[in-house]
Amino acid sequence: MHMLDIINSALRNNNYYICLYKNNIYLYNYIDILSFDNSLIMIKFDSFNLKIKGSNMLIKHMQEKELIISGNIVGVSYE
Repeated sequence: MHMLDIINSALRNNNYYICLYKNNIYLYNYIDILSFDNSLIMIKFDSFNLKIKGSNMLIKHMQEKELIISGNIVGVSYE
């Protein structure tokens, strides 16, 4: 299995979906936005919190289970 397939498999979980694009991140089935400013965003999922670091970040699209964040995204990690 290629590294990209492993990453894709981990990100395409049945409980959530995370997709990285150039200057955008798409999140599906998130629970809550824990904190938000233009350089750090914390998103709560069922079993972890997602930390998005960058600059000039903003919420481009938001619905009950979907979120698109736009900006200069420099790092994504989970806790």
